[in-house]
Amino acid sequence: MPINARKSLNRLKDEVVHCKKCLDLVKTRKKPVPGTGASKGRIIIVGNYPSIEGAEKTGIPYTNDSPGKLLRNILQEIHLSLSKDTYITYLVKCTPRKISIKDNQEKNTQVKLLKKHTNNCIYFLTKEISIITPHIIISLGLDTSNIILENFFSLGKKYSNMKKIHMRMFENPSFKLVPFYEPQDVTERKVVTEKKYLEDFKSLSKLLKVI
Repeated sequence: MPINARKSLNRLKDEVVHCKKCLDLVKTRKKPVPGTGASKGRIIIVGNYPSIEGAEKTGIPYTNDSPGKLLRNILQEIHLSLSKDTYITYLVKCTPRKISIKDNQEKNTQVKLLKKHTNNCIYFLTKEISIITPHIIISLGLDTSNIILENFFSLGKKYSNMKKIHMRMFENPSFKLVPFYEPQDVTERKVVTEKKYLEDFKSLSKLLKVI
């Protein structure tokens, strides 16, 4: 008897929570963060990894910090629902960090992902895509976009400028990919304004209605 998508995602969630492939991340992580949302969503939104003060604390993608609040507010604004048509997840489900001790206090600093982290964790994203079968994937940020293009589009070229691929559509036989600035580019780095970010998502939502 076939297992339905929700049961498959629940099993995958259990795999994520108990994963020990990256021993360095296992030693320092607070908790892995599985994806969440519609089990047969038309859209998957993929971020880079959970933030220390946000999703890693709650165990739920894009929560408890400014980038998460921005993204979820935008989804509501453009009428996308995690219960009906949208699923959000991370490329890597654990938070890479450097731990240092200063004045007898532990300091946690987020660091860049290593190649081994993405190589180990791409399995989970592949399974999510296979179970959900989305029409479109929105990749948030340059690193996430490059890795998805490399793994799912066999694109050897790596882009060095997010501006060149923001809102550009890539297609393979299974789904379309639209890279987007990540919410941190709005809330922290101020690369793009919140108004422009919302306008771009609204433009994308018009496309989603016809896919």
